[in-house]
Amino acid sequence: MARLTSLSSFLATTLALACGIQAHFTLDYPPPLGPVEDQSAGPCGGYTPDLSTVETTDFHVGGDAIAVSTGHPQNYWLYRITIDDDLTSANWTQVYPIVIQTGFDMYCQPAVTIPEEFEGQTAILSVVGHATDGLLYQCAAVQFVSGEGSRLESCSNHTDVDASFDNDAELASLVGDSQSEESGSPSSPTETPDGAAPSMYGSMQGLGCLVTATAMVLLAAGVTI
Repeated sequence: MARLTSLSSFLATTLALACGIQAHFTLDYPPPLGPVEDQSAGPCGGYTPDLSTVETTDFHVGGDAIAVSTGHPQNYWLYRITIDDDLTSANWTQVYPIVIQTGFDMYCQPAVTIPEEFEGQTAILSVVGHATDGLLYQCAAVQFVSGEGSRLESCSNHTDVDASFDNDAELASLVGDSQSEESGSPSSPTETPDGAAPSMYGSMQGLGCLVTATAMVLLAAGVTI
């Protein structure tokens, strides 16, 4: 009996770790910097980019897309930027009100604007998520250009995802200057047409947990026979 109890504890822990790891988020656009070794390590998930050497993506100051995919049922999102080479002491600028997302899978905000004084600058865009497992970080390298970005075909939300502006004290503590906070809902992102299926990221997360759970059940059955 003691052996079965120990086995059950081991299986539960393994399953929780497997599904918990998969519950982190990915930065889908702009392309993320990496490798990300530990998403809980700020400011860029354990990776320290060099602004003088990184490959950048054009980001339009008049409004451009930021897209993430998540395995958490609820997330708070902070978008912040810096042009400081020393990221350990960077003066981060918040560029959009903090958003609360409910529902798994992709969330895309298609028109995040940047203060015009940053036009022409190379910067690090840091996306910070706050969910049940704490603060999680990913970064992209961007070159701020004039105008508005074209609407990305991939900038869509799963039909079960909802988002609105909210406050989060831990995320707010990570920035210095910021755009004025608003209340209400973000401008409507592109909807996923006709109730389309979730993105591959979300589907693979669920499949990963299912495979792990199945393996654990089969292992337990083999031991108990």
